[in-house]
Amino acid sequence: MMTTKTIDSKKNGEKMKIAINPPPQDGCCESCGRNVKDLKPFGKAGDPLVGDFNGALLVKTFRSMAMPLKDKVWDEISKKYEKKGNYDGFEDELIKKVGKKRAGKLFFADQVANTVSASWECRDCIVLNDEEYFKPVEEKRRKNENTR
Repeated sequence: MMTTKTIDSKKNGEKMKIAINPPPQDGCCESCGRNVKDLKPFGKAGDPLVGDFNGALLVKTFRSMAMPLKDKVWDEISKKYEKKGNYDGFEDELIKKVGKKRAGKLFFADQVANTVSASWECRDCIVLNDEEYFKPVEEKRRKNENTR
């Protein structure tokens, strides 16, 4: 059993179901990659989540799309502007310190890390913090790049 919601829609007078953020077609946890046939189902409320997902093998959650940005210069400048209460001049100072190209990459990485998307996860992965979650995700991504 996987949790999913559908909505009814009419197209050309025909009733149809549209899955919103459906579970992965391969039936695998989007973190560890284990297939539903190898997963232990969720238990009742509090196991390990608030809410009753009893019997579900994968549950949809929302995660950042990338690891939070870890960059010494970015952090240093961010703290300075956070204290000021506004970020006027932040971009100029960052460009001055790291150059336009690297600053652009840092802004992009920060933007992606602060964007969320749906992730279907097993009971073992859904409780992971960002660092624990992204480790197997990155390993899978690297494996896929090497097989192309």
